[in-house]
Amino acid sequence: MSARRKRWSESVEAYGIRVRVYERPDGAVLWGELPTRGPGSRQSLRTRDRREALDRARRIAEEIAKARMSGVDPSRMTLGRLFDLYFTHRAPHLSESWRQMAEARRRFFLEAWGPDRLVEDIGQDQVDRFARLRRSGEIGSAGKAKADRGVRDGTINGDLRWLSSVFNWAHRRKVEGRRLIQANPLDDVTDRKVEKNPRRPVASAERYERTLAVADDVDGTGVLRGVLAVVRYSGHRVGAVAALHVDHYLRTPSAIREQLAELGHDEGGADRFPHGAIHWTADTDKQGRGHLTPISAPLRAELERYLMRSGRVGAVPLFPAPKSPDEPVRTDVLRNWLRKAEMLAGLPKLRGGLWHPYRRLWATERKHLPDVDVAAAGGWGDTRALKLSYQHADPDTVLRVVEHGT
Repeated sequence: MSARRKRWSESVEAYGIRVRVYERPDGAVLWGELPTRGPGSRQSLRTRDRREALDRARRIAEEIAKARMSGVDPSRMTLGRLFDLYFTHRAPHLSESWRQMAEARRRFFLEAWGPDRLVEDIGQDQVDRFARLRRSGEIGSAGKAKADRGVRDGTINGDLRWLSSVFNWAHRRKVEGRRLIQANPLDDVTDRKVEKNPRRPVASAERYERTLAVADDVDGTGVLRGVLAVVRYSGHRVGAVAALHVDHYLRTPSAIREQLAELGHDEGGADRFPHGAIHWTADTDKQGRGHLTPISAPLRAELERYLMRSGRVGAVPLFPAPKSPDEPVRTDVLRNWLRKAEMLAGLPKLRGGLWHPYRRLWATERKHLPDVDVAAAGGWGDTRALKLSYQHADPDTVLRVVEHGT
């Protein structure tokens, strides 16, 4: 019997605060242990790269040390200081697209209220001011045409929900036994700008086919066609699809069994993946959840077609950037390509969305299947968001409903 491999571990220190970085049995990502917060206090560093994990652990140690030296007074916590703490501790746990979104929203709130605004002073007046500035386009409108500067209430509501999640994080987090803030100030806000008629367009199967037919005319590398196919047939976010590596596409039963075992699942379930699988890693998921999903025969055919054409293998981006083959294609590039392809196909722009309508198409086509299974297959953390924002009524089903029993 071969000796068990010793798992890697190393510590970093900053201003007397030591953080141990270590490898867990599953080997998926590296974790950090913070002795200053008591035994058993651990958190994922969201990377498998040792140097990057050590850098993140060192930043955490520095932030803990600063908090200890300066003291934590919940009544004097400013918005700027709270954001600094949040991004120091939470940024390593966010996907790249989610981190960019969070950075943009931080900028919006700092523009509206200023970094010195005391968190406990935030209330309805501040929320109303923020909504007015966002709706008019006075903040968050750089580089946009005049007609596109303002945003709707649904976008404002999304901004405020994100800020509320930051406040909830700060309320739960303790430094030297004291909470960063005593309460979420948005809990007392009654008007969160909920949009009555949100724009959530759904693409059609015909739209997909027409766009796919001209995709290579817009992008001759096949990246656009491949990404479009994965979004259409997997139901996942375009950001997660763009971040895939070639070795995340599991083509053989042995590769699937190995990945199932690494994730702690019964490897005997490999026969539930007849056409292959995709491993969606935690560091590319918006909610930080790694999962494995089977793929359909049409998606298998598209991926094989793409790989035969591109010749890409190994731990490299499946869909590379146009001029940087070692970097994944950016989502803004994909947005531009998709719009060009739809225009070339003679399709009008769906107001309120480009890539998400294809995800809604996938979810709506599966309304008749159990919600839990649809959510698991499409990468949703729960069924609430799936049913609220992605599954929609469709004319054929509505007709069947009204004609039922007649």
